[in-house]
Amino acid sequence: MNQDFSADRPISKQIEDKFQRFEFAKRVATTINNRKNEDCIVIGLYGAWGEGKTSLLNFIESELLKNENILCVKFNPWRYTDENALLNQFFQKLADTLDSNLKTKKEKAGEVLKKYGKLINLELPVVGNIGETLANTGNILDSADIEELKSRLEEILKKTNSKIVIFIDDIDRLDKIEIHSIFRLVKLTADFTNTTYILSFDEEMVSAAIGERFGQGDQRSGQNFLEKIIQVPLKIPSAQPESLKDFCFEIVDNAINSNNIKITEEEIRRFVYQFTTNVLVRLDTPRLAIRYGNTISFSMPLLYKEVNIVDLLLIEALKIFYSEYYLFVKTNSELFIASSNTVLGKDSIESRQQLLDNLGKEYTSSQKTGALRLIQELFPIRQDDTIFSSFDKNIIDTWFKNKNIVSPKYFNKYFSYSVMKGEISDIVFQNFMDETILLKPDEVTHALKTLIEQSTPDNVLYKFRSIEREIDWGKSKKISNSICDISDLFPSSQRNLFLSFGAPKSQAALFIYHLIRKHNNKEEQYQFSKELLSRKSKFDFAYDLYAWLKGEDNDKQEFFTDKEIIELENILLDKALEESKNNSIFQQFPDYAHDLFIIWIKKEKKGLNKYIKNILNKSPNALLDLIKIYVPTATSTAVKGPYKSDFSEDNYKYFISLFDKNYINKITNKIFSKNELDSEEVKWRRRHESKQDDINIIRQFKYWYKKDISSKDSNVNLL
Repeated sequence: MNQDFSADRPISKQIEDKFQRFEFAKRVATTINNRKNEDCIVIGLYGAWGEGKTSLLNFIESELLKNENILCVKFNPWRYTDENALLNQFFQKLADTLDSNLKTKKEKAGEVLKKYGKLINLELPVVGNIGETLANTGNILDSADIEELKSRLEEILKKTNSKIVIFIDDIDRLDKIEIHSIFRLVKLTADFTNTTYILSFDEEMVSAAIGERFGQGDQRSGQNFLEKIIQVPLKIPSAQPESLKDFCFEIVDNAINSNNIKITEEEIRRFVYQFTTNVLVRLDTPRLAIRYGNTISFSMPLLYKEVNIVDLLLIEALKIFYSEYYLFVKTNSELFIASSNTVLGKDSIESRQQLLDNLGKEYTSSQKTGALRLIQELFPIRQDDTIFSSFDKNIIDTWFKNKNIVSPKYFNKYFSYSVMKGEISDIVFQNFMDETILLKPDEVTHALKTLIEQSTPDNVLYKFRSIEREIDWGKSKKISNSICDISDLFPSSQRNLFLSFGAPKSQAALFIYHLIRKHNNKEEQYQFSKELLSRKSKFDFAYDLYAWLKGEDNDKQEFFTDKEIIELENILLDKALEESKNNSIFQQFPDYAHDLFIIWIKKEKKGLNKYIKNILNKSPNALLDLIKIYVPTATSTAVKGPYKSDFSEDNYKYFISLFDKNYINKITNKIFSKNELDSEEVKWRRRHESKQDDINIIRQFKYWYKKDISSKDSNVNLL
């Protein structure tokens, strides 16, 4: 397991700035550089925990240090156990930075520190005028020792002709007494010449802490007090949601890559959608992104291939960004997991919803909605109006096969991080790869089939794809042949849809294509491609393989010539004809028919027309299936599902460029009688919402045919 977790450390280089804050820091530094007034000034840099205050201070310091006349002092109040030590070390560090020290004043400095101690322990009035309180505080300090100490520091500053900038960070991490001490310190020492204080803290937390001591004892009183201390309040620029998202995704990507996690494009799309929709609203600081990255860096290696990787990423997001909801899910599994005998009645659903609604009081409405939607994504409830039913067994099986968190078998794994052997282990897979070269072809096929049956085609393919560059040519040929022989085990999606390219069947063909492509012998590449297309695999798989081998027009792979492509196409055409010998090629493979016709036309157009005529002479009604291939399929909000649109003039012209229009017209008369065709006028969907049907498609063909013939007769008469 890779344990390269992200350190939650501040950054200091401009190149590391992912939230466009460096320019803000640069402007602050420039303002300090250019300031002419010698009076001391106190700048407050406000921001929530984890928002990046320390990084911003580092940016400011790096810019200030470019000026030789500016001395920067970083003072960390965390390091000192008591207030006397804090005061003493503050002045010592200041003196050290100025290339001097206070040793000659050691005894008097000690006396001053005692007076400071008395001041720090002094109980300031809880009520009354805050300005007057601060003025009284100044009066207490008017002792000779303190003035002598201040004079010494003023003298050093004048000798160096420098500006001094004092950074005090993480004030909001201190307890209430320590916070009071810091502001007393700043007030007592804030009048040095050419001195700038930059104090970094969460304004709400600090004002609440010190507000108990002043005015009405509330946060507003604390804010009033801060206004007396802080002359220039600056709010750290908010990180833009898009920048935070990119930062978080970069951390997730690093966690995935550093642990060698393989994740599919479909899985990425699901995760990105859920994260940007339901989690991003809670991502308000870089620290949250780092915590999330560290969490998944721990859990993913333990559970990789033992659970659904996207479910794991999402439940870990629930833990980091919506911890209250995560704990509720973890301790109330009976409300979330599903089995075949689970019946979630209306009362149970309402009870679950009420309990969830009572959570997240501190979240905004949009954040709470995000948490609930994330839970619904992970733990779906089937609901039909007011009827709540048990889950279908098919759904339960799907959740089980996908290793989803909603499945009772996998729920506890997501919380216990226990590692169980998967249905297909790395050892079993590696044994298969090691033995492939030694096994006979039918033995390789049997072993591969067993792997697929014990796991899923997707999992097997993902394992293959992860090592495809390492597979030698001998193993490549055996594995490719076996995949072709059992291609039916790889599911496919509807052709011409984007997702079809991500289906296992297409991905299996793509895998074989990669194995062929990486081989360095062009003749062996070509001969093996011919062998694969000629094997006993079904036509649809052979076509997918051919499509990858051929490539798109703008990306033709380099090792096949046009002549070789034509030969591969002829093999494919022969396979289609062989498989459709008891049927027509366009009825057997309607989704591929047009491509096959184009291949046939390149080979011999007369042969295609002869074939079509033989089919239609025997079965005139087959014309409907043929012509429908060239009738566009459309979708509409007014019609449920895809439907056949109009057979347009362009469709007609293209159709008759392939087939004999007069012969086709003759066949139409065998399908429908003249009375049937003339019983209604041709209809066009652009003007009518009536459903397209077979007879209207024929009417549309005849409409264009008559117009075509009439136009040509007119041209003849003109001549």
